[in-house]
Amino acid sequence: MATALTGKTRVHALIGSPIAQVLAPGWLTARMQETGYDGVLVPLHIEKDNLDTALPVLKAMPNIDSILITLPHKFGALAHCDRLSDRAKVLGAINAMRREDDGRWYGDNFDGAGLTAGLKKAGHTIAGKNVFMVGAGGAGSSIGVSMLEEGARHLTFHDINSKSQDTLFDKLSAAYPGKVSIATAVPRECDIVVNATSAGLRDSDPLPVDPAQLATHMVVADVITDPVPTRLLVEATKLGCATRDGTHMLDGQIGLLFSFMTDGR
Repeated sequence: MATALTGKTRVHALIGSPIAQVLAPGWLTARMQETGYDGVLVPLHIEKDNLDTALPVLKAMPNIDSILITLPHKFGALAHCDRLSDRAKVLGAINAMRREDDGRWYGDNFDGAGLTAGLKKAGHTIAGKNVFMVGAGGAGSSIGVSMLEEGARHLTFHDINSKSQDTLFDKLSAAYPGKVSIATAVPRECDIVVNATSAGLRDSDPLPVDPAQLATHMVVADVITDPVPTRLLVEATKLGCATRDGTHMLDGQIGLLFSFMTDGR
């Protein structure tokens, strides 16, 4: 039975643009109700140019305990935190921030941990595997770090934004020498292919990966939660590839995010 909302209900926000495709508000609000926590996660559509105006307003509301962040705010929101986790410092991007007991805001990033947890839950090994990833933004950066932390043999990636691509390459190659490279095509020896971009939200979007470059033995993952499956995953399934969609990544993050948002409250 759903808990009735009252003035005592703790409020958590999820900000992004677009926002219609997000599933986390329903999933995490349900988790709150299941555990007896009196809270709700509310989706808020905030355009990129309005972030610096909107976030201070949300932070100023005493009954808002945390803010989850999706595209395109993962880099910009970092500047609104007073403290950061070590991985957030390395990445320069966050997807969650919470109010601490002293009133300061603490930021962290769970994108990569969610995707790797989703892969491992389905029985897919990451250690010793070769990974190809499209996207070097907030999600891609976090996923790249998590793949290498999980023991991936090599990570190859690219991004149409050369600045983002070069920035991520410098960060990862410094932390994991010899384990990172840039290429626009899926390497033949690749085991795991990841779309870490928004390509696929619309039917008119170009495919992030040419299906002709995929092989049956590959696992293909996509960060997009709606539509599911994306056109990329449909094509991968036709070729016999195992697939994981954005809902699996979100499922991998739910427990991590819930603990972060409520922090024992």
